[in-house]
Amino acid sequence: MTFAMIDKRKVKRSFNLHASTYDQSAHLQKKVAAEVIERVTHSGIDPSRVLDIGTGTGYIALALRELFPTITIQACDIAHEMIAVARAKGAKLSYNHLAFVTADAEVLPYQRERFDLVVSNLTYQWLDRWGSAFQEVCRVLKVGGVFIFTTLGEQTLFELRDSYLRAYQTPGSSGVPSLHNFIRRDTLEEILTREGFSEVLVESKCEKEYHGGAKELLIHLKTIGAQNATTHNLLGLGKTKVFKQMLDTYEERYRNSLGIPATYELLFGWGRKR
Repeated sequence: MTFAMIDKRKVKRSFNLHASTYDQSAHLQKKVAAEVIERVTHSGIDPSRVLDIGTGTGYIALALRELFPTITIQACDIAHEMIAVARAKGAKLSYNHLAFVTADAEVLPYQRERFDLVVSNLTYQWLDRWGSAFQEVCRVLKVGGVFIFTTLGEQTLFELRDSYLRAYQTPGSSGVPSLHNFIRRDTLEEILTREGFSEVLVESKCEKEYHGGAKELLIHLKTIGAQNATTHNLLGLGKTKVFKQMLDTYEERYRNSLGIPATYELLFGWGRKR
């Protein structure tokens, strides 16, 4: 599968800019994070050291710290403003053995075989080099340690993508559109197995959110920092004609009695370090 190149500078800038609004808008992200926590608690794992990659505003790290008061938790995120929000939350709760640092998931600043559990929620879709990112997870996990994470699958926002591509095909458009590509379930399983994990399992399920209109959806995505982060801009998307046609197409093809749907394919991954 060919992935669009991700510009990490765009990723950092977007999430830094929207760190203050993230918790008020990231309803799906919180819902999925709660399921990650539930999977940890029902897995039978009794961790002593945990790493949360792409912690955002610290939702999972803080919840795990409350569930397991004696464990040590490290949490990292590429966006320093997100880390600032997470640290402030942790400081208010006076939690010990909990540290938040700014770090890249592809270059983790931790020693080898330090953790017995690594978790991550909706982070890896913002990376290009999945193999190297999972190698890093494997490096910092102890042998037998567990990796539990989520990411977005290929059906994510298919309504928006379809509407954009259809709008781009209207007369007068030029160039080649560049879209963020999401990973296939089987591709994700293959990468995990190749990079040193056993007992690999990837489950898929779709969630829909509804919005008052297509423009409201785009505003929502912006408030949580989830914008196109490819190295090329969406050619033509900024042009009034294409943008308006995209919104009109979305409304015409996908509106139903509940409003404008936005589909997210959620991939729940599990692996154990061999």
